Amino acid sequence: FKKQGQMVLRFMDQDVPWSKKFSFFITTKLPNPHYMPEIFIKTTIVNFTVTPKGLEDQLLVEVCKLERADLEEKNDELILQIAADQQKLADIEK
Repeated sequence: FKKQGQMVLRFMDQDVPWSKKFSFFITTKLPNPHYMPEIFIKTTIVNFTVTPKGLEDQLLVEVCKLERADLEEKNDELILQIAADQQKLADIEK
């Protein structure tokens, strides 16, 4: 997010300046970790237990990003909208 015109990353309880050269790697021993849709859109998730079909899907996404960035951007918007709508539905049902 932007803070005083500068991109920063919230890490623990501190705001750290963001650099495009920055890479952050996280590993888990969980067999099927769950991440919010917002995380999937802003990061690259590598699943080392992927099946051939799953790998094909991941590679297709990468090709789409290169060849049709507009479609990938629209897909990202739709994923965020679906997540927001699901949250609203859950709130309404309570």
